[in-house]
Amino acid sequence: VGIDLDVKDDDVFFRIEKRGLTSFEAIRRIARALGRKEGDVGCAGLKDKRAITRQSLSLEFASEEELRALEIPGIAVLEVARHKNKLKLGHLRGNRFEIRVRGVRDGDLARAQAKIALLERVGLPNSFGPQRFGRDGTTPLLGRALLREDAASFVRVFTGYEGDEAPTTDDEVPAAAKDSLVRRCLQAWRERGRPEHGMRALPKRFLSLCVSAVQSEVFNCVLERRVEGGQLASIVDGDVAFLHRNGACFAVAGDGEVREAAARAASFEISPSGPLPGPSCLRPGDAVGELEDEVLAGFGLTHEAFALRRPWAQKGARRALRVPLTSGSACSVRETRSGDVRCLELGFELPKGSFATALTGELFA
Repeated sequence: VGIDLDVKDDDVFFRIEKRGLTSFEAIRRIARALGRKEGDVGCAGLKDKRAITRQSLSLEFASEEELRALEIPGIAVLEVARHKNKLKLGHLRGNRFEIRVRGVRDGDLARAQAKIALLERVGLPNSFGPQRFGRDGTTPLLGRALLREDAASFVRVFTGYEGDEAPTTDDEVPAAAKDSLVRRCLQAWRERGRPEHGMRALPKRFLSLCVSAVQSEVFNCVLERRVEGGQLASIVDGDVAFLHRNGACFAVAGDGEVREAAARAASFEISPSGPLPGPSCLRPGDAVGELEDEVLAGFGLTHEAFALRRPWAQKGARRALRVPLTSGSACSVRETRSGDVRCLELGFELPKGSFATALTGELFA
């Protein structure tokens, strides 16, 4: 993300390194340390908890000095500079990854190098990684409860607390309540009297992510069906093509358009797309449309189900079925910190919204 050093600008961008924290928890701790609301802190994307990650955040009407002075366990402020805009989700071009894989076997290095070279030519299946679906895969369950506007089910799944009334003693609180968001949810329910209050005490960004996880399930299922049919990279009649340059989407219909699209897909200018369901999601035609409708029906969903009058509603969109993999590398290293361990060290770059686990799944499935 480019940084403008004009001191008249109202926002401050600061780059952090975090360890063992979700982006939500890092933002919560930063906001608390500065006496600000969590919504005041802008971020362009969410980073994994179980990793050392770096990302830029923004904060309006903050001083560079107070950000540089932050001392929060698990968080280090690396850079601070003024900017004229607030960061919002999606305001980034991509991510760079360095991953060390332990427990490798003979031949894994050669296979990884060959697979990376192939994926750089044909593209990486753009699946959502398991981290999108949360611990034990429960995040889509939360999303479906939000779509049904079923606050009681949401709170039950989120907290692990089975009671019909809010817990009144520490003995009633489930072990999961050591998580700060679970504590916040249960406390709001207890203090204000209804499960809806507990649910609404959670960050809007988190609630939106839960509904997005339902969209991600649908997309992954469509992607799997297209891969099984050999249609990861090929544009077929009825497809909605995704233009990698700017994310624009357009329908492809008729033999002439299919032939033109095939040439553009071969040069990686465009790719077929899959649905992130919602009322504004472009609908494909012919067999592609039938496949997507079948997948949605299998989940008991429609595009209109996402059109709630709630902050977590989703308009819907299209997502490329494949993405370019660039700067890919794999090398063998030995790790001596906890014994002499053979490892593979992977390096690569992906566009925004794509998951490193999509690549590791391809390499080691």
